[in-house]
Amino acid sequence: MGIAMLPFTSKAQSQDSLAKKVTEFTADKFAERRPFSIDYKQYGNYNSSSTLRGQDLPDGKFTKWSQLSASANINLFQNRRWLVQANGFYRYVSAEYNFPTSTTATSQTVSRDLHYHTEGLNLTYFSKLFGKTAIYSGSINIDWSERSLERVRGVFTGAIVLKANNRTKINVGILYSTDPGMFIRVIPTLLYEHKFNESLTADVFFPRYAYLRKKVFGNGRFSAGWELDPQTTFFLNDLDENGTTYQYRQVDVNTGLLYEHILPGSIILSLRAGVRINPYARTFEKDRSFTDYTWEGRADAAPYLNIGFSFNPFAKPKK
Repeated sequence: MGIAMLPFTSKAQSQDSLAKKVTEFTADKFAERRPFSIDYKQYGNYNSSSTLRGQDLPDGKFTKWSQLSASANINLFQNRRWLVQANGFYRYVSAEYNFPTSTTATSQTVSRDLHYHTEGLNLTYFSKLFGKTAIYSGSINIDWSERSLERVRGVFTGAIVLKANNRTKINVGILYSTDPGMFIRVIPTLLYEHKFNESLTADVFFPRYAYLRKKVFGNGRFSAGWELDPQTTFFLNDLDENGTTYQYRQVDVNTGLLYEHILPGSIILSLRAGVRINPYARTFEKDRSFTDYTWEGRADAAPYLNIGFSFNPFAKPKK
């Protein structure tokens, strides 16, 4: 009886091994860096209140807020110690704001189309610190408005790998930005990834995001959690008669569900839905800080839908 069962046992083990390899391959495909991405997001209507130089303005409603963004991050050089990358980012926002013009029932709608893009170079160095792997990174970026170059800024990070094995990864570090428009310029960072099993993973990169991820359908992955987006920013050149350049910055926390699916050609389709929380929205003179603002807005939570594609045209097919 035991001898008769041996072929079936071997076959079952082979199937389990194959399933495990397929799962690991799928996980590697999700973790694989994709240098190009395109993303479209649409918010539902939401109410907003604001102040200008400390004085309350009439409450209004955003009847439209949609944004299209595209990014690129390309390796120029890489070896055991160094990684040099070129990056670029573009965001377009179309917005409509409806507000009352007097004590009567009349109202006015203002529409704006806003453009922002930035390009830069990033240098990363891998070393040892206290016997642990240490990662140092510095980047120089050039920010542009619709009209001209507005700012050159730098971002510097340092991180140390405390633990890295097949189940758990832990990094701690610190980030510093020279951009006066950042709401916090010195930020501690924490990367934590833990695999509970072959399909369920906790993925945290504080303060950027925190997700619980579950692989499904062979080539799919569901995630639940939140993501911080501090990069909704624009330069405004037409707000007063003095020609002052202002910077608008909005900090969003997007909570909800994310589904990702691996498509042929090393493409990942991502679909998101949830609620956007907007704790900060401010306008300030370009050379002043985020805390030295002229205008401040407070928005209600709003639903959002998001579709995105990321791809790597340089990827080599794997068997």
